[in-house]
Amino acid sequence: MDIDPRDAVWDETHDLLYNTRYTAGIEQALLARWTWLDSITKIAVAISSGGGALAGLVFWKNSDYTFLWPVFTSASALLAIVSRQLSVAEKINRHATAATSLTLLAVNIESLIVRMKVNAVFSITEFEKKLLGLRDKYGSEYSKLQHDLLLTEKIRTNVQEKLNIAINTSQR
Repeated sequence: MDIDPRDAVWDETHDLLYNTRYTAGIEQALLARWTWLDSITKIAVAISSGGGALAGLVFWKNSDYTFLWPVFTSASALLAIVSRQLSVAEKINRHATAATSLTLLAVNIESLIVRMKVNAVFSITEFEKKLLGLRDKYGSEYSKLQHDLLLTEKIRTNVQEKLNIAINTSQR
């Protein structure tokens, strides 16, 4: 029994959409994690810097607490160094760019699916060419992704579960 080439185009298009949405979800989750880390670090640095100065003024008169001043200022310096060494701002920018590009690609794939639904006897040659072009774009975006130390199995699982729920909900 022969397989209709249109079915193959459909299957491959849906697989590409799933992979694109999954990768975009990973990037969005990582963006959220790095943004959270950046916010916490900035708040901690502000508190410890301000706290260090206040501790110096307050505890200067009370020798029992003078050890707190160097602790506050050291914590502030350490947090600033860690944030800079982890290139948090760069990671936020990179994940935001990737998430945006992949989301736009998913919209383009969804548009191709809509065109296939509207024209059930679509040109196999034309739509295969469009599909392969979208696959190339996905490959290009995917090749830009870098290993991320905040990417955990839990993030992968959560993104996949949410995506599967979204797909099952939309198919009803």
